[in-house]
Amino acid sequence: MLRAITLDCWGTLLDLGHTNASQRIDYLCAYLPDQMPERVAQAYQESWTLFAQVEKLGFSLSAAAMLSLTLDTLGTTLLPRDHMNVVRYWEEVILCDPPRRLEGALETLKALHEQGFSLALISDTGMTPGRVMRRVLERAGLLEFFAHCTFSNELGVTKRRPQAFTSTLAQLGVSPTEALHVGDSPETDIRGAKAVGMRTALLLQNNPRPEGIPLADLVLQKITELPEALKGL
Repeated sequence: MLRAITLDCWGTLLDLGHTNASQRIDYLCAYLPDQMPERVAQAYQESWTLFAQVEKLGFSLSAAAMLSLTLDTLGTTLLPRDHMNVVRYWEEVILCDPPRRLEGALETLKALHEQGFSLALISDTGMTPGRVMRRVLERAGLLEFFAHCTFSNELGVTKRRPQAFTSTLAQLGVSPTEALHVGDSPETDIRGAKAVGMRTALLLQNNPRPEGIPLADLVLQKITELPEALKGL
């Protein structure tokens, strides 16, 4: 019997295309007057590539780590107070320019809640930590529906590691066979959840990845299809 639904955040509930990279680069430039803005932007992008490679190994990084990589690439440093200010800005800038809530996300969470499912969020955070993402989700009207939220920066690993799923299920008090995970990424959402024995639903709405269709138990064109689709499981 299906008792719980876990959901990805980016590309499932919030717009995956949202980025605050330009704001982060501009803010750092203000602390590095001797550096050309173009060079700072290049160093940021090079560091982001390294950042993404580490996350693909299943380990969560942070804004502080990303800033250190960028400064190392530039061959410079910041005063401790300035370093702290930049890290905090990089973590919280999303609050000034929040992502778009995807169409149907709120209505779907309401419907799942009314159907009696326990709901949890499992999110790889990147440079925006869980403490900030909770505020983003609250402002979007989504946070109240989740009995638990798992953020990679708090757990220490991403959805490429089984702990992201098993620790969440433990918090909900359900077994993998009693839960289904919904997400847009074949690698992290579908393969990750299936590796621990969960059923899965691939969402194509915001980030179409048709190569994941053969892997998933359900395929959704829109998230609003989920409540009805669950009746067939």
